[in-house]
Amino acid sequence: MVTEFHTFSVQHFGMLFLLTGIAMVLIRKGRKSSLLQNRNIAIVIAGITFSCEIIETIVLLALGRYDYHIDLPLFLCDISALILPFVLYNRNRKWLGILYFWTLAGTLQALLTPELKEGFPSLEYFRYFTMHGGIVIAILFSMIMFSIRITWRDLINAVLYAQVYLVCIHLFNQMLDSNYGYTIQKPAGPTVLDYFGPWPWYILAGEGLMIVLFLLLWLPFLLSKRVRTTQDEQIFESD
Repeated sequence: MVTEFHTFSVQHFGMLFLLTGIAMVLIRKGRKSSLLQNRNIAIVIAGITFSCEIIETIVLLALGRYDYHIDLPLFLCDISALILPFVLYNRNRKWLGILYFWTLAGTLQALLTPELKEGFPSLEYFRYFTMHGGIVIAILFSMIMFSIRITWRDLINAVLYAQVYLVCIHLFNQMLDSNYGYTIQKPAGPTVLDYFGPWPWYILAGEGLMIVLFLLLWLPFLLSKRVRTTQDEQIFESD
């Protein structure tokens, strides 16, 4: 029987522990594998997240429940899931840096405060955590295994492309009467945006929080003085 999902419940923490365990096992395996093998592992993980988007669309269409107001893959997490396999396959260093910030600042937050109604063992429950968890695992696995060093250019790109997304998705929401990216109103469930006041102040405050989180994610690389070789990172090509 499908249960209602509750944040910080047993079914929530249980899935977070499971995803953490999977990440640790994959990283341990990756340390014993070649660069090519690790690239293939990362692509497979990303492919699973991509498949979650496709499967959800097919199921909703088959059931006649697809609603373009809420089901189009236009949230940043959905976009990340769709492009991540191609970023890894094409060894696109620029977009790997962008997705590092988007994933750890956004997708990780979606795991900690899910906007989810149906709990275990619903299809949506497994799809949500598989997709969001897969994105985070694929990015962290790639960063560690390929010794990717995040630079200020990655930070700037992540901020600029996030602004492009915000403007475009808000215009789309106005035309479609939707709420992708939550530019029209806050999510229904409890999130950090609840502390940032009404529209449009929560958007501006969210922008400030995004920049703070991005800076915190860049800080370890900024402070690190350990000399790194570039042999691993060369598996990704610069634009």
